Amino acid sequence: MAARSGPRNTRLLVVGLVVVSLAIITVDYREGDSGPLADMGRAARTFMAPLQEAVTNATRPVGDFFSGVAHLPSLARENADLKAEIADLQARIAATSQVAAQNQNLQNLLDLQQSLRPPSVPAVVIANGMSNLNYSITIDRGSNDGVQKNDPVVTGSQDGARLVGIVVAVTPISADVRLLIDEGFSVPGRLATSGETGLVVGNGDQDLTMQDIPANTKFPSGSATESVFTITYQIGDQQSRFPPNILIGTVSAVVQGVQPDAQVSVRPAVDFSSLETVLVLQTAGSSG
Repeated sequence: MAARSGPRNTRLLVVGLVVVSLAIITVDYREGDSGPLADMGRAARTFMAPLQEAVTNATRPVGDFFSGVAHLPSLARENADLKAEIADLQARIAATSQVAAQNQNLQNLLDLQQSLRPPSVPAVVIANGMSNLNYSITIDRGSNDGVQKNDPVVTGSQDGARLVGIVVAVTPISADVRLLIDEGFSVPGRLATSGETGLVVGNGDQDLTMQDIPANTKFPSGSATESVFTITYQIGDQQSRFPPNILIGTVSAVVQGVQPDAQVSVRPAVDFSSLETVLVLQTAGSSG
C-alpha cells in the first residue's frame, strides 16, 4: 500500500505547486508594482545590471570589428575617391599656378616692349637645343616678322630686361638664337658698382667669364651683389649691336692678381631651362 501512495503524493505536490503559483501570479498582477514579487524583480534587475553591462562592454569590440569588416569595401571605395579628389585638386592648383606665372611673364614682356627704345618682336620658344656642344633655342618668329641675323634677344622680368642671346639663323617663319652661355657668344659688359668694363664670354657652361677687368678693381663684400650689364660703344662707324643696361648676370666668383687683368665668373640672370617667351630687338645692321 505504501508503494502505491508514491505517485499519488507526487501528483498532489505538483497540483499544489501549480495552484500556489497561479495564486501568486494573480495577486502580483493585481497588485502591480506593489505586489509581493515586485521587490524581488527589482532586486534581480539590480543584481543583473552590472553583469549585463560587463557582457555588453566585452562583446562590443567584437561587434564593432565585424561591422568594420562588413564596411571595408565601401571604406576602400571612399578612400580611393578621396585620393582621386586630392589629386584633381593638386593638378588644378598646379595648373592655376602655371597660368599665373605665364601671365606674369607675358605682362613683364609687354612692359619691357613698351619701355625699350629699339622696336622689338615678341616670340615664343618652340625648341630648345641646349646640350654640351650647342646652347641655342628656336623661336616662332622669322624674317616675315622682321627678325634678322644678329638681332639681340632678351626676356622680361619685373626688374627689367635680361639678356638671352643673339639671332644666328633666320627662316621666314622661325629663327635660331645662340644663348649667351654658348662658347661662341661674347658681349661687352660693365660692373654695376665700379663701372669697370670687360668682355663677357660664354664657356659652354652654366657660368660666363668676364675678362679684361683691371686687376685693382674693388668688389663689394659678397660678390653675388655685383651685377653685370651690357654697354654700348662705337668705334668709327661700328656700333655695338646690344642696347645698354640690359642685365647679363651677377658675379659669382672673383680671380684677382694672377694676371695684369682680373677675371670674374658671372652667373646668367636667365634660367634657360624654363625660358618660354622672348623679345627680339630689331637692331641688326650694326656690328660690334
